[in-house]
Amino acid sequence: MAVAYVMEERLEWRTWVTPRPLEAKPVHRWYVFPHSFTSELVKGLAQEWELGQGDSILDPFVGAGTTVLSAKEMGISATGYDLSPLAVLAAKVKTTDYQVEALREAWQVLKGTIVEYLRYQRRGDLSKPYAELVQRALPGGLLEAFDAVLNHICLLPASEEEKDFFRLAVLGLVPRYSRARATGGWLKWVDETEGVSTIPDALEQRVELMLEDVERATKMRPDSDHTACRVERADARCLPDPDGTFSAVITSPPYPNRHDYTRVFGVELMLAFLDWEGTRQLRYQSFHSHPEAHPVRPRIKGYSVPEELALLLRKIRQGRSDPRVLAMLDGYFRDVFLCLRELARVCRPGARIALVVGNAQYYGEPVPVDQLVAGIGEQADLLCERILVVRYRGNSAQQMGRYGRNPSRESVVVFRSPGPGSSKNKEVLQN
Repeated sequence: MAVAYVMEERLEWRTWVTPRPLEAKPVHRWYVFPHSFTSELVKGLAQEWELGQGDSILDPFVGAGTTVLSAKEMGISATGYDLSPLAVLAAKVKTTDYQVEALREAWQVLKGTIVEYLRYQRRGDLSKPYAELVQRALPGGLLEAFDAVLNHICLLPASEEEKDFFRLAVLGLVPRYSRARATGGWLKWVDETEGVSTIPDALEQRVELMLEDVERATKMRPDSDHTACRVERADARCLPDPDGTFSAVITSPPYPNRHDYTRVFGVELMLAFLDWEGTRQLRYQSFHSHPEAHPVRPRIKGYSVPEELALLLRKIRQGRSDPRVLAMLDGYFRDVFLCLRELARVCRPGARIALVVGNAQYYGEPVPVDQLVAGIGEQADLLCERILVVRYRGNSAQQMGRYGRNPSRESVVVFRSPGPGSSKNKEVLQN
């Protein structure tokens, strides 16, 4: 028997699954990840599900923190996890309650030390060895300057939360100065970047913007607000929470599009968090959405490869495909199962779970990620209520050139954990 899940078009939500609107939103704009969804999506789902102050939302792929921050703005408690220390930093900083005067005092100290350093800068003075990628990306004294600023932040007479605020401001400048520029899921090299002398003014503009957002958020926050937000480093395939913790999940696992975010953010990761080996290990352990991942997984019990996926893999194999793509697609849906199994465990009965996913195409074969995720959720004891189709994206230029234009769906797959009032909203069709 083939299973057809209820599919509903909500194309009016199409701008809600793109990151561009976040670039103008206070606090959200401090750091934006590619392929992010917006606060409107989070708030729209929360309102539709009638979530309130007694609820708790989970995002196990926290990215730059959109779900957790949006929940905080609604007065709903939230938890976010991610394997990337850059993601954890961005989400933590965005959801921390700061005292703007303390930040301004720390900024005056930091600003003075930055100017003093640049006046007497000595080339080659680095606090630690850096990977070749970082050295190539930040030449001509840029690496020395960023290294010095990050070390001055460590020495600030301020709390760790306040130091993290300035670390995020500094890391937000890296793409402006780096010769390794992110384009989609890859890095391309450019010949010229801005010079060291512009860093103080650029950092001041960025910090002042962030301080204005803190001041605005503080004025809007009621005195009675005690919303609990927590962001930690953890693997979505093995969550640290006890059973039945959350009443909702709004998240987006990486799309199976071969984008490796340990490379896209490689300069930032190896500048402020990890060495080359640590970044490589993060790449290996990441969700199997790119060919270089080969994660150590928890034991997979209860999963069987969906018939549609098995047929698709056979077709792609016959097309003389790269075997790494086959391994990636097979591993991706195994990771999806492990994640959904964990979500079923940590959610309360009747909780709703929304996964923003993007379909793909390989060697001319469309990969219906949304429908496959819906079926795998059923294997993990979740009930698929519906698939909300919110956008149609063009396939890659390479795929279009070979196989023609074949738009792929971007969808929100909505599940419900079994409990009172839940029902399998699906239609079973005979072959």
